Amino acid sequence: MENNQDTVSKLTGAAGIVMIATLLSRITGFLRSLLITTNMLPQGYSDEFLLAFTLPDLVYDLLAGGAIAAALIPVLSTYIAKGREKTGWKAISTFMNLTVIILIVLEIIFFVFTDDLLSILAAGYEEGSSGDKALLIDLTRILLLSAPFMMMAGQLNGILNSYKKFAVAAFGPVIYNLCTILSIAVFGAKSVYLTAWGVVIGAMIFFLVQFSACFKHFSLYRPKIYIKSPAFRRLATLAVPSLISSTIIEINLIISKSYATYFDEGMVTLLNSANRTWQLPLGLFAQSIGVAILPTLSEKFASGSYENFKHLLYKGLRVVYILSMPTSIIMIILSQDIFRAMFKWGGFSEVNVFYGGLCLMGYSAALIFASVISLMTRAFYSIHNSKTPLLCSLFGIGANYLFNYLFNRFSDIGIAGTALAYSISSFVNMIALILAFKRRTGVDIIAENFGFMGKALVSVTASGGITYILSVLIRPDINSKFSQVAALILPMAAGLGVFWLIMGRLKVPEIKYVNELFLSRIKKVVQYIT
Repeated sequence: MENNQDTVSKLTGAAGIVMIATLLSRITGFLRSLLITTNMLPQGYSDEFLLAFTLPDLVYDLLAGGAIAAALIPVLSTYIAKGREKTGWKAISTFMNLTVIILIVLEIIFFVFTDDLLSILAAGYEEGSSGDKALLIDLTRILLLSAPFMMMAGQLNGILNSYKKFAVAAFGPVIYNLCTILSIAVFGAKSVYLTAWGVVIGAMIFFLVQFSACFKHFSLYRPKIYIKSPAFRRLATLAVPSLISSTIIEINLIISKSYATYFDEGMVTLLNSANRTWQLPLGLFAQSIGVAILPTLSEKFASGSYENFKHLLYKGLRVVYILSMPTSIIMIILSQDIFRAMFKWGGFSEVNVFYGGLCLMGYSAALIFASVISLMTRAFYSIHNSKTPLLCSLFGIGANYLFNYLFNRFSDIGIAGTALAYSISSFVNMIALILAFKRRTGVDIIAENFGFMGKALVSVTASGGITYILSVLIRPDINSKFSQVAALILPMAAGLGVFWLIMGRLKVPEIKYVNELFLSRIKKVVQYIT
C-alpha cells in the first residue's frame, strides 16, 4: 500500500504539471479560435483556412498520432525500466526513419492530388456553395509544409514522456499555439496566405523546442532501419493498429467538417469554435491524467503488478469521471451563454451565438464519453493491445457517419446535428471499449464502479438542477461583456459547488485526491510568487 501511495503522489505531481501546461495549451487554442472568428470570419475566408488543415492533420495522424501513446511511450518506457534503453532506441530509431520515408511519399501525393482529395473531404464546395475551393487548395498546399515539423515534434514529445519529462513535452504545444496566434493577430485580417506561412514557421519552432529538450538522448539514435529487431516488431505490432485508429478519429472529424461545408458560409468556423470549447476540459482532465498515468501503467503491467495496475486505472477513471460529468452537464445547460461570453466580440451576431451554442450543446454531451475513451485507450496501450481500440473506433466512425446522414436528411437541426452525431459516436465507442476491456482482462469497470457512479449521478442531478434554475433567473445584458460573464459564472460556480459538496458528503475518496491535486499546484504558484 505504501508503494501505491508513493506512486499516486508522483502521479499527482506529474498530472498537475501536465494539467497546467494543457490548460495553457487549451487557453491559447481558444484564443486562436477567437482570433479566427474576429479577424478572419468577417473577411470571408475563415472556413477555408480551417479546412486547409485537413490534409496536414491527416498526415500527422497517419504517421504519429496514436502511435505516440500506443507504442512509442509504452515500449521505450518498458525498456528503460528494464535497463535496456539501447534496445528500446533501436525500435524508436527504426520507427522514426520509416515514418520520414513514408512522409515524403505522402507529401508528394497530397501536393499532386490536392484538388481531387478536397473534392471528397470538402464535398459541399462541389455543389456550388459559397466556399472558395481555389483558395482552399492553395492554403492546403502551404500548410502541408508544416506536417513534417508537427510529425517529428509529436514523436519527440513521446520520447520526452517516456523519460517522464512531462513539463517540456506538455508546454511545447503552447509555444506552437502562441506562434499561430501571433500570425493570425498580425496577418489574419490582411492576408490569409501570410497567416498560413506563419503557421508553418510556428510548427518549425515547435519542433526545434522539442528537439533541444531531447538532444542528449539522441546519442542512442541510429540512422538505420532494424526491421528484424524484436523491439521494433513489438513496437510495430502496437503502432500500426493505433495509427489506423488515430486516423479513424481524424476521419471522424473530417466527416463532421465535410457535412459542415453543405451549410452556409461561416458554419465550419462556428462548428470549429464549439469543438475547441468542449475540448478545453477534455484536454485539461482526461488527456492530462492519461499522459501522466500511461508510463506507470505500462511499468505496472510489465512487472506483473496487476492489482496495482487496476488500482491506478480505477483511480484515473474515477477522477476523470467526477471532473468531466458535472462539466458536461453544465456546458449543455449554459451552452448559449458560454458561446456568447467567449466569442461575442465586435460584429459577432446573436445569430452566430445561436448556431454556435447549438453546436456546443451537441458536442458537450461527448465530454464524458470522450474522457473515458481517452483513458481506456491508454489502458489498452499499457497492456500492449492497440488492435482493440482500433476495432472500437470503427464502430464509432460508423455511428458518426450514420447519424450525420440521418440528422442531415431527416431533421431540421442543421449544423447542430453534426455535433450531436459526434457525441453519439463517442458513446458507442466508449461502450465498445469498456466491454472489450472486460473480455480482454476480466476487469468489469461498470460493475466494480457501480456504487461510485450512482453517487456521481445523484450529485450531478442536483448540480444540473441548481445550474438550470439560476440560468433562468439570471439573464445577461447581451451588450455587456461583464454582464455576460457574471451571468455565466454564478450558475456555473453554484452547480460545481453543489456537486462537490454532495460528493464530499458521500465520502467519495477521489474528491480528496482532486482537491490535493489543485491545492498543491496553487501552493506552488503562491510560493513561487512570494
